[in-house]
Amino acid sequence: MRIEVVTVPYRYDQHLDGSGRGAQVLIDEGLLDKLGKAGIDVSGIRESALEDDERVDRSIAVNIGRLGAHTASHVAAALEEQDGVLVLAGDDTAMVGVVSGVQQRLGAGVRLGLVWLDAHGDFNTPDTSFSGILAGMPVAILAGLAGPLWRGAAGLAAPIPTDRIVLAGVRMLDDRENTLLQSTDVRVISSRDAIAGTVYRYAIERLADACDVLCVHVDLDVLDPSLVPSSATPEPNGLTVAQAASLVRDALATGKVRVVSVAGLNPGGGKLGQVSVASATGLIVETIPAWSSPEPDADAIA
Repeated sequence: MRIEVVTVPYRYDQHLDGSGRGAQVLIDEGLLDKLGKAGIDVSGIRESALEDDERVDRSIAVNIGRLGAHTASHVAAALEEQDGVLVLAGDDTAMVGVVSGVQQRLGAGVRLGLVWLDAHGDFNTPDTSFSGILAGMPVAILAGLAGPLWRGAAGLAAPIPTDRIVLAGVRMLDDRENTLLQSTDVRVISSRDAIAGTVYRYAIERLADACDVLCVHVDLDVLDPSLVPSSATPEPNGLTVAQAASLVRDALATGKVRVVSVAGLNPGGGKLGQVSVASATGLIVETIPAWSSPEPDADAIA
């Protein structure tokens, strides 16, 4: 399996701290060497960045989108040359650019499915969100329910129909977010049901049957806080590394995954950060070697 790595430190706000450092720390700690020893051919690294002269004052959403446009270009180029792309992102907002890149490579009409492993739904909109935090909105943005400026800046050609989205590992939903989700065809699977196995595997099988290609995104807060103690968004009763890895491998087993994204690693906080880095590394090393070249061939889809 030949993959390329795309890193997306969230530099849309001119800061590079906390989770913005996660991707580089994983690389510095030898993640790519570990993948190589496990049989994964990592061809190189591309980093997404937003230059100062591209930034728009007082519009973080547009800046996220413009950063996403760079991510999209990197993902599209990597998919043209490699079997798959591993994205290491500062936060979940990067996935709008990632999906844009898949569409650029395979066409806006590609039947794309999204597997989103997260303690939260990330399905808020500006109208439903209590906090206004944009990192709590990317799945709704991808579904086309909000954020036209964000989507446009990222070059996202088509939203993902909600019946092609599976949210799993969820332990916390805002009330209005939950109401919005219930009005859609998004498949929401709790942490308990996900690790039980049958419900999740059936949902993934149905998703794969309905799609040409899948993207898998993992927010590390899907893990138990004891495993990611430096997480900015901890939720109790999370998954073990082995449980989360099993969910990712179930998706990889469909043979339709072209992108795996991992976000939310905060390597700071001394020993707490070290524990989080070890958990993130373990999750990636336990899953990516199970990835095999996708079928059907991407050129046939395009």
